[in-house]
Formats: sequence, C-alpha cells, structure tokens
Amino acid sequence: MKDEAYIKAIGHILFSFQMLEEGLKICVGLSYDIISAVVPSELSFKVNAKKIEKSSLGSLITLFSDVTKNHSLVTDLKNIVQWRNFCAHNAYLHEFQNRNDQSNFSNHSIEDLVKVLKHLNELVNRVGIEVAKLREVQKKLE
Repeated sequence: MKDEAYIKAIGHILFSFQMLEEGLKICVGLSYDIISAVVPSELSFKVNAKKIEKSSLGSLITLFSDVTKNHSLVTDLKNIVQWRNFCAHNAYLHEFQNRNDQSNFSNHSIEDLVKVLKHLNELVNRVGIEVAKLREVQKKLE
C-alpha cells in the first residue's frame, strides 16, 4: 500500500459509521416505543422493527428526522453521508489509483480523514446524548 495509515484511518471511520448507525437505530426505536406508549387505544401505531434494522444510514437519518427536534444534528448527519459512501465504496480504489495519479475522486490526505473521524466521533456522541434523553422520557412513562 502506498499509505497504510490511509487504509487504517478508513477502517476507523467505517467502524465509527457503524456506531453512528446503531445509535440512530436505538434513537428511532426508542422514539417509536415512546410514541406507542402514549397513543390512545382507539388509534394504531405500528412499528416495523425490521425496517429500522435494515435501514441504510441515509434512511436512518430520515427516520430520525421524523422523530427529533434536534434539527442541527439532522443537518450535520446529512452532511456526513457522502463521506460514509466514499469510505465504504471508493476509498480503496481511490488509494490504489492515486498511486498513478489516476483517481477520479478529489485529492484528500490522511489529515482530511482524521478531520472526518473527529467530526464523526462528535456525531456519535451527540446521538448518544439523544439516546440518553429518550431513555429518560421512557422512564417517566413507566
């Protein structure tokens, strides 16, 4: 590899994206549980847990945006999806082609990836704060 640190950083980023997706699944699931708990018996609120579980990051962000008032978090989540797609689908090809200056992707460095990872970890923490808030709401309903 031209740059082993680059490939290693991609691995860390992809792991953090998995953490982000899991956090969003928990947020959406808890939100639906809370809504279900307060819906009058005359109404029906059906939750499709499999849909949540199988959702991509973009779909999870859409589901999350429907149940949260934290619009700045939703905006920040939407803005990072392009990096997830690049890291998951094009990072190796970019690194390999970059050896011969043939990559179709914009040039970026390990430093760029470190910035993405830092921002991503901040998002994971912010989603964690949302999970904690939802758990508090759920406890009040019990």
